[in-house]
Amino acid sequence: MKKLSAFGLALLFLAAQALFAGSVTPSASAQSSDPRTLLQVRIEHMTPRVVSAGDTELRITAEVTNVGDRPITDIVAAVQVGPRQTTSAQLAQTLVEPPPATAGESAWVGVSDRLDKGASAQLSITAPLAQLGLHEPGVYPLLLNINGTPAYGGTARLAAVDLLLPVLGGSGSARGGAPTAVSMLWPFAAREPKVVSVSHDRGAVLSDDELAGELAPGGRLHSLVSAAESQRGNAALFDSLCFAVDPDLLETVDAMSKGYRVRTESGIVEGKGREHAERWLADLRALVANHCVVELPYAGADLGALTQIPSEIDLVNEAVTNDATILHLLNITPRSGVLWPGGGLSPAALQEAADAGVTTVITAPTAVENQGARLVTYDPLVRAGFALASTRGSGAARATEQPEVATQSAVAAVALRAGLGGEATEHPVLVAPPHDWNVSHTELTNMLDSLGRLQEAGLVNPTSLDEVLSTVGPETPGDTGTSGTPQASNPGSSTSLPDDVLETLSDVESTAADLQSAMSVDPTRQVEPISLIQPLHKAVIRATSQAWRDDGDYRIAAKVAQRQVRQLSSKITVSTPSQPVSLASASSPLPVTLSNDLPVAVTVRIKFDNSPGLRPSKIEDTPLAANSRVSRLIPAETLRAGRFIVNVSLSTPGGTTLGQTSRMELTSSEFGVVTVVLTATAGAALVLLSGRRIYRRMKTQGEERG
Repeated sequence: MKKLSAFGLALLFLAAQALFAGSVTPSASAQSSDPRTLLQVRIEHMTPRVVSAGDTELRITAEVTNVGDRPITDIVAAVQVGPRQTTSAQLAQTLVEPPPATAGESAWVGVSDRLDKGASAQLSITAPLAQLGLHEPGVYPLLLNINGTPAYGGTARLAAVDLLLPVLGGSGSARGGAPTAVSMLWPFAAREPKVVSVSHDRGAVLSDDELAGELAPGGRLHSLVSAAESQRGNAALFDSLCFAVDPDLLETVDAMSKGYRVRTESGIVEGKGREHAERWLADLRALVANHCVVELPYAGADLGALTQIPSEIDLVNEAVTNDATILHLLNITPRSGVLWPGGGLSPAALQEAADAGVTTVITAPTAVENQGARLVTYDPLVRAGFALASTRGSGAARATEQPEVATQSAVAAVALRAGLGGEATEHPVLVAPPHDWNVSHTELTNMLDSLGRLQEAGLVNPTSLDEVLSTVGPETPGDTGTSGTPQASNPGSSTSLPDDVLETLSDVESTAADLQSAMSVDPTRQVEPISLIQPLHKAVIRATSQAWRDDGDYRIAAKVAQRQVRQLSSKITVSTPSQPVSLASASSPLPVTLSNDLPVAVTVRIKFDNSPGLRPSKIEDTPLAANSRVSRLIPAETLRAGRFIVNVSLSTPGGTTLGQTSRMELTSSEFGVVTVVLTATAGAALVLLSGRRIYRRMKTQGEERG
């Protein structure tokens, strides 16, 4: 009876739970009961980006995808509004943790009655601005709230996307005074270094062919060029852009335009982006002509990490002084002494950069003191807007997966800095997107058009970088007025490379130095040895790139540098006869062939290993001409008869191994001098001992007869 009662109570509890779950109305307070990701939302379109007097409604479209393990039914969505932002600190906190969206709400709209695993549906919301309560000028947080009912669960919030929306007043700017000066850096950089091999005679080999897609129409890098080009009609806005270029990207694209190869799982194949690379370089060259250009560190290198690698050259100098490359490929000289690193600002790195000629470093607010170069900080609040898409709940995604959210947040931050919320900064606003930002042409254009609307409203004054740098003083470490502002990658800090990576890169540098010391210019080729060694230094610099995500990536990049050293050293080889060598005498010389496939002269040292039956004579270091093949007879003395194996190898005079070890099989029927002496001594001893024995026997027999 007790068991029956317990069973009945359990049934009653389950029925009540199902009843209440079925009667829940969509609500912003609904919380996901399943911690696993079920829905993912990607914003596709939002208009207006900046609300002005003529706008009456907000429209948002998005794609909703079921990424969970079960069907979801009754999916609905609504837009909700949070409190108006009035200070930079408040907006900084909102970017980290959005406040409750209770100031206004649209009607709930249906998205899909049922969404099976892996299926997608289009979401479209149109909400009157009056219904959302967007009356007063300012910056407002928006919440796109997605509710649904997953199988085996109740109605809950399954995904949410946080947005920011600037609202202008009826007469434009909501404040008096002069508009805020705004300048924007426009970076061109690879998302990660691609070069894994550089040959003096066969061009570059890339790790994959992703750059071909980025350079093609509609690709990331192509969009950066075309979107900026589209703003020439607004001369002030276009002149406020300063293009920041990574010399490694320029060299890579230039190599692609001349024909390149790609490493795949099935082997090395020809790359497909040659024409796109050639066209993109021409378009970039036209875009930056007579315009502001600044330099990024080579391959996004961490300058602080470079100071930790022992080298006979100054690696920081190599990473920050590539204006000649930019001039050669873009026909323009970047702003002298101006550098925009992604991070790695240790005191030692700053000092070495200053020693290399860097006078101005554009950076995030940092506690690092000036070390010979002036620090000019970009706006951390705007950078936080770029860095955070701020999606949350089970549909959370990185900012790079929501570029529309990131650029919209950055525009809103610029508007707040310009006084839309009632607080205007007294300093110019320097806008600095992530070096590797991944934004479509449409979204880039929307962002620039939004800045143009802020310009028309009298909030911002597009200003050139040169003017901004001339009006700001050295950064004083301390409070920037945006305490708590998030920094996605802590750009002011230096990466601490794993010890094994530092050791590998140090070995690469020491080997490169030794190889260079063994090389010299061949008069017939006139190729400088540094042209062969420089790619090794660049491989080391790439291995410190801040584009790498974790220690595993750094280790792979270090192995790539190590592999390039082996590829270079393998161009100098020694070979031996394929058939056994029969020695006619104990002093017969040993034949070897030395090959140098490099366009420089190289001095090599011949070494014999595993040769107990052989005594080589002293072998002088041998100079090899460029692209030569010579035969040598190595004097040696055979110590024993028979068949035996010796190993022949090459190295630099400093000890770096060159090429592969060759095996030589020897057959000897002759005795060496030592062997003859030993044999003669043994024979003489045998005769003496035998004679002594015969003498003693004869003496004994004589005594017996007597």
